[in-house]
Amino acid sequence: MLTIIPPGLRIDFVARAKQAMILSAFVILIGLISIILRGGLNLGIDFSGGTLLQLRFSEPAVISSIRDVLGGLELGNSVVQHFGEDREVLIRVPDVATGQANIGSRVQEALKAQFPEQDIELRRAEVVGPQVSADLRRQALFALFYAILGIVIYISGRFEAKWFAAVGLAVALFAVTYSITQWLPGVAPTILIIVALLVAIVFCLFLQLRYALAAIVALFHDVLITVGFFSLFDKPFNLPIVAALLTIVGYSLNDTIIVFDRIRENMHGQRREQFSEAVNLSINQTLSRTVLTSGTTLVVVLALFFFGGEVIHNFAFALLIGVMVGTYSSIFVASPLLVFWNASARVQGLTLVPRGTSDDRRRAQRA
Repeated sequence: MLTIIPPGLRIDFVARAKQAMILSAFVILIGLISIILRGGLNLGIDFSGGTLLQLRFSEPAVISSIRDVLGGLELGNSVVQHFGEDREVLIRVPDVATGQANIGSRVQEALKAQFPEQDIELRRAEVVGPQVSADLRRQALFALFYAILGIVIYISGRFEAKWFAAVGLAVALFAVTYSITQWLPGVAPTILIIVALLVAIVFCLFLQLRYALAAIVALFHDVLITVGFFSLFDKPFNLPIVAALLTIVGYSLNDTIIVFDRIRENMHGQRREQFSEAVNLSINQTLSRTVLTSGTTLVVVLALFFFGGEVIHNFAFALLIGVMVGTYSSIFVASPLLVFWNASARVQGLTLVPRGTSDDRRRAQRA
């Protein structure tokens, strides 16, 4: 296997964990402030409802003149912007105008009348009603939540041999979410997911599912930072971005599992007091693989970002941020959290060392 990190390298990642977490908290806070100041994310047509029109002009289009034409059509507060080049124009018409018939044809005819010298082609027209957009927004949020819930169950059984506790947690969360939807039928999915997340954290602490909790904190860390960057750069948030977030969750989890596996191997036959050393050793031992995996993935994502075209530009942007943050969180968030909680468990007389499989125990006994 190709190694680009010297085998004897020993970087004290745990010692830098506090500074890294302060940096993460600062970046997340900046993103949340941006979302609050902007009044929410820049939701795409999928989630906000309305009509999306893409037109191609034979000559460079003047955005201000197009806005003047749309003002006379009474289409509400429409958003007009160039799409990749100055001859391509993207128009977002708010949902208040979706009830009007043939919006795309009306806009095209009005622009042709205003700019007779231009050859204007209507290349795309997408219409999403307000009810459909609300359903899509709700389903997207729950897709993220249930994906992370499944990850909690897997991590708990994989590293702590607590399958029954993990399944019990899942049942409890389903019961809580179902009860809230019955008592408050109109509750916002965001509030529901926040409540479920708090319940999950409490149960993880109570059931000592510390590996699962470290993983879930790292995953939410990745999602929050990626969403924060979308707000900072005012990029549209739509269904393809949710798909990108799910991809980021899977990628980040893969790297975290590799480090967790190595921690479990290095802890066999070791004392609990050596847990911090085992975590540092594990991160260094897997660093070469992490850099190679992240590096090759970034090459592909950068190619999509720069050469994939405007249609998948934002999708590639989400992956670009997510891959970097996911690699960072596996090293500076998930693993150091285990160290912090192990120190707390030692004070309380508990253990954080994973039980391991029967094969692992047999290997430890032979050693």
